[in-house]
Amino acid sequence: MSDQPYDSMLPIIRQMHEARTDEERARLLLMVSDALLMKCPVFEAVCRKAGFGPGLEYINVRRAAFHAIRGPDGRHKNPLFEDARSRFAEIAGMEGGAL
Repeated sequence: MSDQPYDSMLPIIRQMHEARTDEERARLLLMVSDALLMKCPVFEAVCRKAGFGPGLEYINVRRAAFHAIRGPDGRHKNPLFEDARSRFAEIAGMEGGAL
């Protein structure tokens, strides 16, 4: 048995706390699941503490998208959701929205 204390924090939450730049925070926010983002206020708290306004805006867009009604093909009816994701991918340093 290890002498180190048990750490139950999810790795992505730990990474969010340890992120040093807005680019790092943006990459994590792009990866985090909607379910975790909806139930865990730590992502919003970290963005607020770091003064990362675009992160707070992106979280709000993700929450709105989570609740939005979709078209018959399963896609969002409002193109603003994809536009916000694309702009945020640029903050994350991802050219064209891809690594």
